[in-house]
Amino acid sequence: MKTLFLVILSLFLGHQLFSQGIERKVLRGIIVVDSFDVENISVHNISSNVGAKTDIDGKFSIRARATDTLFFEGSSFVSQKYILTQKDFWKEELEIRLHVKITELDELIITPYTLSGNLTEDTKRIQVYGDGFAAIDAKKVMHYEDDVRSGAPVNTAMPTILAPNGSNFNFLAIGAGLVSLFIKPSLSKSNSKRVFEERRIKALQSKSYSDHLFERFSHNFFVETLKIKNEDIPMFMGFSELNVYELSPLLKPENELKLIEYLIQKAAEFKKQNQKE
Repeated sequence: MKTLFLVILSLFLGHQLFSQGIERKVLRGIIVVDSFDVENISVHNISSNVGAKTDIDGKFSIRARATDTLFFEGSSFVSQKYILTQKDFWKEELEIRLHVKITELDELIITPYTLSGNLTEDTKRIQVYGDGFAAIDAKKVMHYEDDVRSGAPVNTAMPTILAPNGSNFNFLAIGAGLVSLFIKPSLSKSNSKRVFEERRIKALQSKSYSDHLFERFSHNFFVETLKIKNEDIPMFMGFSELNVYELSPLLKPENELKLIEYLIQKAAEFKKQNQKE
């Protein structure tokens, strides 16, 4: 029994030492949110107890390895945990999407006793503080010695041209304000996506087309899978090259199969062209 216990203990310790011997690599990632403010979001590796902060573009780098747990936290966003896999280290940048916190308003309860439906009766329930306005007669016109005017006074603060119904309310301005309440959030979200895509395009332009492909595919992929001769690989890169706007969607992780299909198609066209020559 004692021997069995020692064997189990040695296997457990050996596993622990092996796990600790795996070196942590620098993992690069980017935070994706529907907001402009992606700076200073906390990224914490719970497994190794190290942390990092995002820059103004939402990018971060942290030492980690597969099975490590990353914890993302920001004052305006819902906190999130993510367990790393080996595939995450194959990507140029690990994309993490955070969601904005939604602040709920306190519940308002309206009972049948709150309003009676009778405007006259409900108006009487409005509390009035003090008697400061009790002695004011709105219909009475007063003239003072130092401020005598002839004719009707003109309201310069709210010109009558903006209130054609003769009231003191500018219904056009009020309507425009109400419309802006509904339109602005959608415009902000749309603008946020546009800004993020522009930053992504700028980052992609810092590398060549061939650099992007070699980051995702090994040399054997071109030789064994695409059947491109080693000496023809540079020519194939030029033949299949896409501009950054066409390449950008294909470099997203969810479109990896589309990128492979494109390269297989271009490889067939490339070999067919070389045979004619």
